[in-house]
Amino acid sequence: MRFNMETILATEDVIDVIGSLALCLNETETNELTFRIITMLGAKWFVYTTLLPPEFSAANESFRFFIGCKPELCQIYNKRMWMMNDPFFEYARTNTAPTVGSKIKVKTAGQAEIMRVSAEHGFRSGLVVPTHSSMDSNKRMGLLYIGSELPEEIGEPMLLRKRVQFGALGTELLHWWSNRLKQQAMRKFSLLDEEVELLQLSKKGVVANEIAALFDIKVTAAYRKLNVIKEKFNVDKIDQAVMKADAAGLLG
Repeated sequence: MRFNMETILATEDVIDVIGSLALCLNETETNELTFRIITMLGAKWFVYTTLLPPEFSAANESFRFFIGCKPELCQIYNKRMWMMNDPFFEYARTNTAPTVGSKIKVKTAGQAEIMRVSAEHGFRSGLVVPTHSSMDSNKRMGLLYIGSELPEEIGEPMLLRKRVQFGALGTELLHWWSNRLKQQAMRKFSLLDEEVELLQLSKKGVVANEIAALFDIKVTAAYRKLNVIKEKFNVDKIDQAVMKADAAGLLG
């Protein structure tokens, strides 16, 4: 069902607005709605990034963003390649609980510079919200970073009080990107829904004779279906197809 963006933007219930993110058709709509949500929750800026670790995807396909901050901050961040040294990502990789920016341990001069420049560009107070895939948090993760121009002693307690709502927002953004990447991957490999299901079963270790029983088909028919999948991924083994599908975001 299509929704009316103007109606949603006028809604006063923040949970209803967060729930509407799933209806957004593209990045522009999702970004606009996210900005509305963080404003409703008393914040000023946000950045959301979801990624696959390098071992699971090509480098140029690892990161996806929603940006709601000053453009010059993004330019500095990208030019200096701070993603490789980001203290917020270090926290998000090994934690699930939201925390304020001042609690993030800064280990290097480069990380201290990231914190300083971020504060200069509107993130005087910040809330770090890790988001992880429910299927495998080691493979797909994300980070929602919320910013306020209020000083830490005022802004951080305010943001922390809204951590449940911000956590729900982060989870919805992760789901949005996961669904988006899945749709793109299905088109790229010309996959049917049934073939994605077979890949998911294969990932769990289900073999051809078990697939045949589940689908009430002959074992030879199950092998044919798996062979078609291998051809679409241009691989020799179904395990290789599963790895490619997983890296593309199809399986979680």
